[in-house]
Amino acid sequence: MFVAPTKWLLLQNRKTLTNNNDNANLTSTYDDSILEIFEDLAVYPDSDVLLATRFDGDFLRLMSVYRPSPQRGVIWEDRGNWTAENGLQMKTFDVASARRRNLQQTVLKSAIVITDPNSINHLTDFKDKSIDAVAKAGYPSVMHLVNRMNATISFEITNSWGYRIENGSWSGMTGMLERHEIDIGGTASFLVPERLGVVQYIQLYTHTNARFVFRRPLLSSVRNIFILPFQQNVWIAIAVFLTLIFCLLYLSIKWEYYQNRNKTKSADYWKQLNPREQTVSDNLFILLGAFSQQGYVYEPYRVSSRIVTLMLLLASLSLYAAYTANIVGLLQSTTDSIKTLSDLFYSPLKLGAQDIVYNRYYFKLFQDPVRKSIVEQRIESKGRKSNWMSMEEGVSRIKNELFAFHGEIGSMYQLMEATYQEEEKCGLTEIDFLKVTEPLLVIQMQSPYSEIIKNGALKLREYGLKYRTEYRLYTRKPICSSKTNFITIGFTECSFALVIMGYGMLFAIIIFVLELLWYKK
Repeated sequence: MFVAPTKWLLLQNRKTLTNNNDNANLTSTYDDSILEIFEDLAVYPDSDVLLATRFDGDFLRLMSVYRPSPQRGVIWEDRGNWTAENGLQMKTFDVASARRRNLQQTVLKSAIVITDPNSINHLTDFKDKSIDAVAKAGYPSVMHLVNRMNATISFEITNSWGYRIENGSWSGMTGMLERHEIDIGGTASFLVPERLGVVQYIQLYTHTNARFVFRRPLLSSVRNIFILPFQQNVWIAIAVFLTLIFCLLYLSIKWEYYQNRNKTKSADYWKQLNPREQTVSDNLFILLGAFSQQGYVYEPYRVSSRIVTLMLLLASLSLYAAYTANIVGLLQSTTDSIKTLSDLFYSPLKLGAQDIVYNRYYFKLFQDPVRKSIVEQRIESKGRKSNWMSMEEGVSRIKNELFAFHGEIGSMYQLMEATYQEEEKCGLTEIDFLKVTEPLLVIQMQSPYSEIIKNGALKLREYGLKYRTEYRLYTRKPICSSKTNFITIGFTECSFALVIMGYGMLFAIIIFVLELLWYKK
């Protein structure tokens, strides 16, 4: 009944004194019966119980009462007095959380989530920072809070943050808080709808998160770079130009042929250059040979044909120079087209995730089409080996493959700093998959120490103690200091050209077979 935010004003009438201004006598008038009433009541630091004792006249003495914990006795606070003439006279305007933060060595209980048993030996020495980083970040913060409250604390070890099980109860650290087995969660926990109303979140963030991390792939591995050197309107202009050249070339060659066929003076020389009449396919190959800088067998004889051919060669030379220059630049360019989960799903990147308990739990909860497809088709595809893996394997595959890995980013960046070359640290990109805020400190619902802990959390951030621990524990994103490296061009980058060549070979075989059938019949 005394749990916050309920406020109590208890009135007691003691008109037994003759001197209303004798403070010593006022204090002595409290008999032991009032103290005994509160000895076994749950009047803890969050309670607001005010005892107003009336003496002779209209003088009211105001005293508040609380107990630091079930292990400690009653403490009375002199809050001031009230008279009709002077009104309310307060001794202090400090809020209860400031006045009552001294818990007098009260023993509190907490739990730490640890996945590697050896981490219990390295909670403060910053060794093996990539293992149980969230637990190692939360432990110093809890100790700062406890010391600020003048309390002591004992820790239990669990391997789970806590999830709802089939019978409706909670496992892990969340279950301990729900059953009031512990007072404070020693490891920060994600704020998810399922835990609201089960535990209370305190605004003390641990600046870490789990995301998909990958190196931006080469543009040529994601898109067809053979059409990228020119914009769409340039390609249209080139197509119009080639069509015009084709028509003019066809007309000029036809005119040239009929003009020289019957002239004996130049017919012999012309027939050596062009032994037969040019067909439409011959004109097409003249166009393609000139445009792709491969040459052709036709030799123009008349001025009109030479002018058309010269314009074709000059235009193709200029376009070819611009095209090849842009291709060289594009081969070394990375793409920033992968920005969303949908882009990631449809990209050529392979996907993997860190094999840790909260990843496996949350990945299976998502029902939206994109994230569900990522889990079912790219992480746990049926008939194939699942892509749950260790942090070391995931970071190595990011380095050597077109691969995106989901894991705790601070641990990933630490491994990258230790194992990557300088140029390999460039182009690292993150995509948030879980869509949750950074993990927060959790305590019991309606904890009697909630306001004291909230104020302490703000002080930790204000003094910089929280950031000092995280700065030493978490590795920031590696800085790209040098982009100088050799670009290796393989089948992936040249895939479009190989596909065109393959279709051409297939088409040639089909035509060859048709020709054989036509010849036999």
